Amino acid sequence: MSAIWRQFGAAWRQARERMAMAQFASISAVANPAVAAYRDDVLARFPYTDEARRWLTTRIGFEVQDLSSTRGGGYWYPDQRKVFLFTAQYEAAIHELAHAWWHDRRIGREEEMIQATIRLSAERDPRYARTAGLAYGYIHGIPEQNWAGMLVERNDWEMYAGLASGMMADMRLIPPYVYPLYDGMYLLLPDDAPSPAALAPHN
Repeated sequence: MSAIWRQFGAAWRQARERMAMAQFASISAVANPAVAAYRDDVLARFPYTDEARRWLTTRIGFEVQDLSSTRGGGYWYPDQRKVFLFTAQYEAAIHELAHAWWHDRRIGREEEMIQATIRLSAERDPRYARTAGLAYGYIHGIPEQNWAGMLVERNDWEMYAGLASGMMADMRLIPPYVYPLYDGMYLLLPDDAPSPAALAPHN
C-alpha cells in the first residue's frame, strides 16, 4: 500500500511541476510571443536608447501575469535578474525596468541619486512640477499617509525607479542636473516631440 502512495505522491509532484512550468511559460517573454511583443512595445514606444533596449531584452527576464489588464503593479527580482508585472501597464513596466537598469549601475552613485532628488524636491521651475512633487514626497514624506518618505532609509533605488515612471521615461520632465542619472537608458526627446505617454493607449 505504501508503495502505491509513494507512486501517487511522485506522480502528483510531477504534475505540480508540469503545471508550474506551464504557468511560467505562459507569462515569460522567453516562451510567450505575446509577452515578448509587449516588452518590445514598451521599449519602442518610449525613448529607450538602443543600448538599453539590447541590454533589457537580452540580460533581463520579463514576465507579465495578465496581458489583458492594465491595473499595474510588479516587482524586480535581482536574484533572478527578472522583471515581473502583474499586468500590461506601461507605468509599471517603466518602473520595474528602471529598477533592473539601476540595480548594478547604482553602485558608487547612490549619493548622487539622493542629492539630485533632494535638489529636485526644492525645484520651482513649473516645467518640472510633476517630478518635483514626487521628489518632495520622497524626501519629506507624506504625513497625511503616515509615510516618512525614502530619505530616512536612503532608498536611492526607489527614488530612481519612482522618478523614471513618474516622468514616463520622458527626460524633458526632469531638470538637466538629473539627466546624468538616466543617461544611457533614455534618449532626451526634442522639445517639440509629442509626449510618449500622451500617445500611449493607456498608462
